[in-house]
Amino acid sequence: MEGRPWQRLLRSWRVPPPSFPVPPANSGGSRSPCATDPTRGRVFLHSELLVQTIPSNLSRLGWDASHAAALRASAHASAVPARVALVSAQRLVVIGEDDLREVTVSGGVRAAPPEGGITTGDWVAVADEVVVAVLPRRSVLLRRAAGAAVTAQAVAANVDTVFIAVPLGIPVGVRRLERSLAIAWSSGARPVVLLTKADLSADLAADLDAAGAAAAAAQVIAVSAAGLGLDAMRAVQLPSQTGAIVGPSGAGKSTLVNALRGNDQLATAAVRADGRGRHTTTHRELLELPGGALLIDTPGMREMGVWDAQAGIDAVFGELTAIAERCRFNDCAHQGEPGCAVQAAAQDDPGILDRLASMHKLEREQRHLDEQVDVRLRAESRRQHRRRARALRNQPHH
Repeated sequence: MEGRPWQRLLRSWRVPPPSFPVPPANSGGSRSPCATDPTRGRVFLHSELLVQTIPSNLSRLGWDASHAAALRASAHASAVPARVALVSAQRLVVIGEDDLREVTVSGGVRAAPPEGGITTGDWVAVADEVVVAVLPRRSVLLRRAAGAAVTAQAVAANVDTVFIAVPLGIPVGVRRLERSLAIAWSSGARPVVLLTKADLSADLAADLDAAGAAAAAAQVIAVSAAGLGLDAMRAVQLPSQTGAIVGPSGAGKSTLVNALRGNDQLATAAVRADGRGRHTTTHRELLELPGGALLIDTPGMREMGVWDAQAGIDAVFGELTAIAERCRFNDCAHQGEPGCAVQAAAQDDPGILDRLASMHKLEREQRHLDEQVDVRLRAESRRQHRRRARALRNQPHH
């Protein structure tokens, strides 16, 4: 469906149409009021998109006493709480008690942003259309940002459930699923595996078995836009709880969200013959589902680099850890040492060796990342020391 992110977001939150004449959106992005209505509130023009304030309720968005206490304890207790609803390269949109609006970010928050940056799902304190603080997160889905820089990217914050979309019609990517599960478990939310496009599976039972073997304690649901598994997916979340759906391009995420919402609000695209998709979602967006649950739709990700994911790695491969505790030697590397319980178990289940190799790969990646972060922190510390020394040298002598 055609439409810009702002337009889709407004429809997502069921904004009623204006009941009064509206001037054309030709102000070149002006943020000053252009009309008022005593019953409906203000109307603003944002980058040629008309935004009308809408009725809302913070508890419907997941606000509770602990969030309120965090705001009162902050240095901005008089600011207005709001939740980040859309993040794109150009815009930051929040929804609050009674409106949906575009905001800017204060210099202080830009100088000391939360880990991975402000993201969809964050609770923020807003004063005069400016984000002056980001409240503590209950959970945050972090990955290593794409590119050479050693930095984190926050995919979604304050989520209760991470839905991992795994497309069928092609072999289940077990190793990628294990990686995604490790990152999801580390977020503080619970992961749920969605086998999307289940109607394309040649052997759904085998696909469920393959995903279940990798999923550990995570629930696995086969779903399709035709309706299979949608009720099971809806049952995972209660009203005002937040989920985030992640997966590669072409996994059917937007199609699935449209099916859950009962419309075709989100754009979708065909998948190439090799199973790879094209990006249709280009931003992270908070949507409300029928029944009151919330869902963050995210762009397709070619790769999910680990970031502080050791706890999640332990959770995904917990059964290997339990087996390894029976090894004769505490430092057993499971490479053929005498009395190795892992190698003994692999005689009955050869797949254990594949999972062991996957676990070792993720652990090596995490150790390498930790070393890079330590080097970066040491380099930043040296730069700070040099700046302080330079400032002291430049001070006038008395």
